Amino acid sequence: MPTRTPPTPAPPASQPISAFTPLKGGSAMAIAPGDRLVALHAQLATWWDHDTPVEVVLPDLPVDGSRWMPDGNRLRVGLGTLDLVARTWSPEPTLQIWNQRRKPASAVAWFANDTHVAIEIGPPPQLVDRPTVKRTLELVVASAADGKPRGRLALEPGVTAKLAASEDRVIVAGAKTLVVDLDAKVVAGPSGLPDSPSRVAFGAGMFAVTGHAGEVTLVRPTDGAVLATWQTDTQAIDAVPVPHGVVSVDIKGTIRVGCLESAKIRTVAEVSSGSFGLIVQLVGDRIVVVDGSANPIRWATFANPCH
Repeated sequence: MPTRTPPTPAPPASQPISAFTPLKGGSAMAIAPGDRLVALHAQLATWWDHDTPVEVVLPDLPVDGSRWMPDGNRLRVGLGTLDLVARTWSPEPTLQIWNQRRKPASAVAWFANDTHVAIEIGPPPQLVDRPTVKRTLELVVASAADGKPRGRLALEPGVTAKLAASEDRVIVAGAKTLVVDLDAKVVAGPSGLPDSPSRVAFGAGMFAVTGHAGEVTLVRPTDGAVLATWQTDTQAIDAVPVPHGVVSVDIKGTIRVGCLESAKIRTVAEVSSGSFGLIVQLVGDRIVVVDGSANPIRWATFANPCH
């Protein structure tokens, strides 16, 4: 009786994320989105010339919400510009009116068109506990050209908000989560949006909101509609949208890729970054993770499996 040749098993699908490579030096509270890797700390910006770190001192800035300028050599950070060629950071003179001693800028997010910036202003943290100081917060959308406000919005007292901006919307994650337009008008409010999120990010035409319970919610900027919510076995600590999906990191440093499919997010890949995670960002074709080690920046190549 002739023997049957067993079918050849299909080769395993290639892993969309390579092994992670640590970089020497650097310190980061945020990673600038874009095609170049720049690690941003309130007092330090770091990028790499091959494997050699290049550092520029920053004057204690809010570093989330950074945005590359069209020339690709300058990065909007805080209320100023980091010039990678000159290796300097300079304040934007027109915007310093929004960064006063008694009401400094506590959070900043640059819009994609680089002509407007969203600024949260309030009393400095060292004054908040004084009985004579009320923790009042305000969101200002200002023109970079002349510093004039296009719109202003009073925010509920609470912790400093996390901001992320798209082309013409900014998500404000503070006491409440709001989606606000260029005129500082509320587009969407708390209904349906996560409560007390820990992180927000913009990418691939979507906001990603990471909640304190570790869930990740994708939000459409135009109307604030929730596209899908992703809850994995291990709580996410940060997430960034990618085309047709999202990438998250948990405290153990596990990177997960989820694809958006019919209002649901399906987990398609998991890989360890080799250390516990704090921040994840997409930089060109690389996934960058920040941890708390002496050399906290790790990167891996990324082939997006979501279509």
